[in-house]
Amino acid sequence: MGRLPAAMPSTISAADQLLRSALPPDDRRQACDLLMTLAAVECHVSVGGLAVVPPGLLRDLVIMTGRLAGRSWPDADADRTAAFTALQVTPEPPPLAELDQILARMLSDRCGPTSPIAAA
Repeated sequence: MGRLPAAMPSTISAADQLLRSALPPDDRRQACDLLMTLAAVECHVSVGGLAVVPPGLLRDLVIMTGRLAGRSWPDADADRTAAFTALQVTPEPPPLAELDQILARMLSDRCGPTSPIAAA
């Protein structure tokens, strides 16, 4: 059995759930892109530890999560999305564990429980 994700397990789980859901194809593609970027973060962490993850890669995660959530979502529920909104204007991302929780919460809050794709 392989190792479980070390850096961002909650965000990986939320994005994977979205990918497997009945979302429109464009949203599912964005979820796949997010998972690929999360895989890159995991690779950096597994090779060199938390300190070697490029800040630009973490910024990409924030941008991709924002696109997946939609532009109007943070405004629609400002109290629940304040931590995510703050990420968009901070020059340095928070520690990975905190970033993981913020991004996973944003995906879960925005998309809610997703329904699985019907088996063919």
